[in-house]
Amino acid sequence: MKLFKGDTIKRVNKLIDNAEKRKQKLAEKVDKLKAEYEAMYQMEQDDFNNAIIEGGEPDKKLAKARKEIGEELQETKSQLSMIDGVIQSELVKQREEVEKERREFVAEKGEEFRELFDEINELKLAYLNKIIEYRNKHVAYGNEYVRTFRDVSERVGLRLSDPRDHHKLNFNQGHQVSGYYSPMLYQDEVREVFINRKLPYLTEKNKDAFKK
Repeated sequence: MKLFKGDTIKRVNKLIDNAEKRKQKLAEKVDKLKAEYEAMYQMEQDDFNNAIIEGGEPDKKLAKARKEIGEELQETKSQLSMIDGVIQSELVKQREEVEKERREFVAEKGEEFRELFDEINELKLAYLNKIIEYRNKHVAYGNEYVRTFRDVSERVGLRLSDPRDHHKLNFNQGHQVSGYYSPMLYQDEVREVFINRKLPYLTEKNKDAFKK
């Protein structure tokens, strides 16, 4: 079985992962700068108030520092807002390669399913051929039964039962019935294994029903 590489998908996932890490880092930086800006603004206000009270001049370094923090904050916000656009642009470039790998994946897995379908079909054919074998045997049994017992039953005054009711597999039965388990495959069994992916209760319970 060929191992699916998915190089483009790995590359795209790595790109997205790196972008998310970068976004988280920038978002944390934005929060940090906001806190610093607010703290610096408060320091500047306190310094200004103190200058008025004491008749001095405000410290211009505080305003300069706050401005620098504000500029860095805006730059970081801008970088953060650009990441999604950059990533989307890169993803569009990878679209054809991703689609190519998707088709390759479907095709490669298709071989596994083809093998499984072949096995299921072989089992179905074996099952149907066994039903044919049963029908041939049942018809032959009925003929032999009638030849053996019809005349003698009439002579001794016995009512001859219908051999078609002997060793009967019920074709018209719609589902498995408790107490009348059949080796025939019915729709309820197929539905259970297909939908719930497990053997039906009656089927599991009677798995050895016809063993000696």
